Amino acid sequence: MTRRTGGPRVPSFALRTRFTLAAAGAVAAVALAITAVAFIAIRTDLEGQIHQQLAARAAGVEHAARQYRGHIPYGWVPPHSNRFGTAVPYTQLVTATGAVWTPPHDQGLLPASAAAVSVAAGRQGAFYADTRIGGVRATVLTAPLAPGLALQVAQSLSTTDLEVASVGATLSVLSVIGILAAAVLGWAVARTGLAPVTRLASVAEQVTATGDPARRVEVARRDEIGRLAASFNSMLSALQRSLAAQRRLVSDASHELRTPLASLRVNVDLLAGNPDMPAAERQEVLARVADQVAELSQLVASVTELARGESPPAAREEVRLDEAAAAALEAARRDWPNTTFTADLHACVVVGSAGRLRVAIRNLLDNAAKFGPPGGDVEVRLAGGELTVRDHGPGIDPADLPHVFDRFYRSLSARAVPGSGLGLAVVREVARGHGGTVEARPAHGGGTLMRLTLPAAPAPA
Repeated sequence: MTRRTGGPRVPSFALRTRFTLAAAGAVAAVALAITAVAFIAIRTDLEGQIHQQLAARAAGVEHAARQYRGHIPYGWVPPHSNRFGTAVPYTQLVTATGAVWTPPHDQGLLPASAAAVSVAAGRQGAFYADTRIGGVRATVLTAPLAPGLALQVAQSLSTTDLEVASVGATLSVLSVIGILAAAVLGWAVARTGLAPVTRLASVAEQVTATGDPARRVEVARRDEIGRLAASFNSMLSALQRSLAAQRRLVSDASHELRTPLASLRVNVDLLAGNPDMPAAERQEVLARVADQVAELSQLVASVTELARGESPPAAREEVRLDEAAAAALEAARRDWPNTTFTADLHACVVVGSAGRLRVAIRNLLDNAAKFGPPGGDVEVRLAGGELTVRDHGPGIDPADLPHVFDRFYRSLSARAVPGSGLGLAVVREVARGHGGTVEARPAHGGGTLMRLTLPAAPAPA
């Protein structure tokens, strides 16, 4: 049966496709706008040239009509009034009564419209109008020529329309080429720019499928994508450390639990298999069972606290470290009545978890009392975020100093003393979780000095 390792997989090219479509769409919008403006400008310019030609023809007719000094003969038509569609614009006259004067053998291509009659009668000025003559689009200029007469000059727009259509087709082709080029370039830029994102997604999928966070994304860039890749690699490193610590903790705990559980089982089997055991011997076995249960309880508590100490406190708050140390001292005096604890605690504030800090300080005090001489002194000092615990015991062998904070580590001299080897490991994890450090070194005059250093906030008044 195949196990699904994640949600629906999104194609890796989806983001590149969207980026390419966005780039092509933007270029298409700009290209269409430029094409439309250019098309309108060219068409307007060509139509302006037609209007200039018609105006020039009308000026020529007015110049020819000046010889009649305003008394144009009936039926007069300007010279060179060829038929519509030739090189010279078609020309005809319209009277104020609606009559049309046309060239010989011409029945008049333009009807006498009401607007043209108004121009002839002097009630309206010259104007341009588009019309169709014989199914051909044309532009007509109607202008006053003499009292009672209006001049109409018509020019075919066939050539202009062909030129406008050619320009429109050329601009459209260029726009399509530009859009295609933008799409290709956008795809290339997106593929190059988003390649790190693709690698990041591939690494994430592999980590999800294999459960192994050892892989990394290789990105040598300083932009936002580079920051994303660096953050992703940092997250994988933290995950890898967490998994390694979890596996190490489970392995060590299972190994350390095996011996006391086996011993406890032997004693329980001994009690169960010998119901007639003498009372004194039974009491001795029961005492061993109680000690082993207490040892197991302490071991489980230490493992639990160690697991909690591996990560920064979830709820961070200002903690009076001197008050946490005083609470730990009170508990230590109760559990170690034969040991004398002297304390010099100055007000100190740190940010973190009060409960974890109390556990760490208590472990330091228990360690000092456990390895100090019976009835000995333990000196505690706190100032400026630095807590020191000094005992007057035999001290720690120099070969053991680098390992005293390792999990389940117990030196040869300490193996005769009850314990799990987790107390100082818990202290180190709590210190790390609060951004601090802990160290052990020989004390002047004998014994051991433990120093816990934490970032301190300004002390209260």
